[in-house]
Amino acid sequence: MRIFSLQRIKALHQQANFSGLLASTFALGTAFSFAAPFLSKWGLEEVGMTPSGFGLFMTATSLCAILASTALARLSDSRFSRRQMLLLGSIGGILGFAGYALVRNTAALLAIGCSFHAVASICFAQLFSHVRETYQLSGDNSTSSSISMSVVRVTFSFSWTVGPALGATMLLAFGFRGLFLAAALLYTVFFIGVLRFVPERKPKASESPSGPPSIWTTLRHPKLLLSFIAFAAVFAATAINMMNLPLAITRSLNGSESDLGIIFAIGPIAEIPLMIWFGQLATRGHQLLLIKLGFVITGLYFAGLFMAFQPWHVYTLQLLSGASFAILSNVAILYFQDLAPTQMGLATSLFSNAGAIGNLLGMLTFGFILEQWGHQYTFLVCATLTFFGLFLILRVKDGPTKHEKAETPNRDLRQPTASQTEA
Repeated sequence: MRIFSLQRIKALHQQANFSGLLASTFALGTAFSFAAPFLSKWGLEEVGMTPSGFGLFMTATSLCAILASTALARLSDSRFSRRQMLLLGSIGGILGFAGYALVRNTAALLAIGCSFHAVASICFAQLFSHVRETYQLSGDNSTSSSISMSVVRVTFSFSWTVGPALGATMLLAFGFRGLFLAAALLYTVFFIGVLRFVPERKPKASESPSGPPSIWTTLRHPKLLLSFIAFAAVFAATAINMMNLPLAITRSLNGSESDLGIIFAIGPIAEIPLMIWFGQLATRGHQLLLIKLGFVITGLYFAGLFMAFQPWHVYTLQLLSGASFAILSNVAILYFQDLAPTQMGLATSLFSNAGAIGNLLGMLTFGFILEQWGHQYTFLVCATLTFFGLFLILRVKDGPTKHEKAETPNRDLRQPTASQTEA
């Protein structure tokens, strides 16, 4: 199989609004990545928070973002259009980053983070829900839908390769006020892109007389619940590794800053073509098999880091990191969406919330793990968390369970039908 299907990608760009949507996606991804690496520096040095105070600040804003994105996703599946939600989220991003730029009172900043930034967190899930639904509704089969999701995901990921560097330049030139105002401007660009390239389309009415199932009914479904916990575990491991790896390279492996540059360049170079390739594989069905493979690759990556004793060992391991990211951040979106196809917004939000919870757990536990076991054994903790997630995901069976077979044809949680998984 070719890694790139150039004809399909070219056909996507000929679809109405797709190129404009990619440009808007790049603006959103850059806004996400623009300020995120510098938040701790801003909180401690600019605002004057203590380390524990900043930790509480990030915990509170993260929890509010999880609650807001889940509640708003539910509304997007039943009452409001994706366009309306994306506009609301982009306004939240504009006001949130403008507030971070201008306000220095900790209580006021907490209110801004727990309100405007919480609302802005809906953008990622709503964007990918829109892409999936639009290319199904336009008459494309699941192959086109999966490829379009992969292309949009690559664009979002690419923005993270340039965003931090641009953010650092803005910070040096204009300080934190300029940095956050630039992020607000990028959200403004995204807002304009949504106005221009995302059509208004009301959600379909539920076929069930009682309406769509509740959030708790959806989340309690065994397949979705096991998948949610498994992904939270692997994302926690990834968050811990992101904080530990730079320190381990320079402290445990006696590497240099140039080694860090090479290591963090290899992963993105590998993951971008692999996203397209794994996206194509996902169109042939067996998404769950790819997800299990992603967990295995991730566990082997952390185990390899534990056994590495030279920086160049990590160079080759970053290829595994690229493959892991290509599956667990791309195919996984399709996988969650197919678990709840009539609640696309909620399903995608549950995926992104698994990442948010994992990141939060990683931030809260990293210091303790490092102090207790050191850099190399921290990689072993990451591997353990990943294999715990693998244990859970292995309990998810492909195809409907006996309970699901007894449900009505309009059940909300199901595996894709044969027509959905044809290549």
